[in-house]
Amino acid sequence: MSMPGWYPDPAGQPGRFRYWDGQGWSAQTTDNPQGPPPAGQVGAAGPASGRKSAKGWVIGVAALLLVMVIVIGVFAANALLGPRGGQTVGTPSATRSGWDDSSPTQTPSATPTPSPTPTPSPTPSGTPSSSGSQAPPVACPQGDPSFRNTHPNDGRIHGGGLSFAKIPGFTDGTSASGISWAYDVGAQQKSISANWISLFAVGTLRIADGFTDPQQGAEAVMQCMASSGFYRGFSSRTDLSSRAVTVAGKKGFAIRSEIRVDDPTVDLEGDVVEVVVVDVGSPEALGMFLGAVPIGDAKLIKQLDRTVADLKAS
Repeated sequence: MSMPGWYPDPAGQPGRFRYWDGQGWSAQTTDNPQGPPPAGQVGAAGPASGRKSAKGWVIGVAALLLVMVIVIGVFAANALLGPRGGQTVGTPSATRSGWDDSSPTQTPSATPTPSPTPTPSPTPSGTPSSSGSQAPPVACPQGDPSFRNTHPNDGRIHGGGLSFAKIPGFTDGTSASGISWAYDVGAQQKSISANWISLFAVGTLRIADGFTDPQQGAEAVMQCMASSGFYRGFSSRTDLSSRAVTVAGKKGFAIRSEIRVDDPTVDLEGDVVEVVVVDVGSPEALGMFLGAVPIGDAKLIKQLDRTVADLKAS
């Protein structure tokens, strides 16, 4: 998966991180991967220009005059032709995702306001759920992945009432911010190529945000993954499996999919992504795990299998 953020320096400097903006690497490095983007980087805020060129002003006036001429012509034509018998004016029907997008995304607060309840339509296993140059738009809730509860220092990654054993060769936590629909996110990642990472994470899904049960929550998270900045050039999603699971005796649901991309900046097909959502016994929240490893990477796919099998309720 690719997304703007600080990543271990591809030049190999130990303890240093370099910023990837979705198009290229920054010249600046840092030892703090939680810091803001470097000034002038794509995606970072820059100073707005205080001047407007005379050429732009003239073009704007000309465009306004053209619009006025068209409007006057339309009114004149309607007056001459009169009403059109039997003609009705309709509105195009909206294409719905698995979420109810009729209301704006909620912003986090101390006491969350319930969001519209998602109603995903699961895709039959083994068939593409979508295709095209980008994923279908999904209005995922706005959480706070950086909000953290207190967790033990026991060699495991904790979040949302779930945990998994730390993975050798992976770096802790630098891409947790990309999982923007969740809270209390703990994560590990590994750089696969210049602009691609493998990611494992756990966190909290709030029921007030519309994650209502493990099966619906797993589908909703998979939709959020496929339509997020992780997968620029999204081309398709194929579900490999969907099944009920138990984690430490607690009921959950797991979906494994292939998310493919058509991105000339990467030489990978996409990721195998697994999402597991568990009823951890809280009346307010569900526990979430997600893992993403490159399609065709047998070693990392086995690591994904081991990590899912190792999930514990903490």
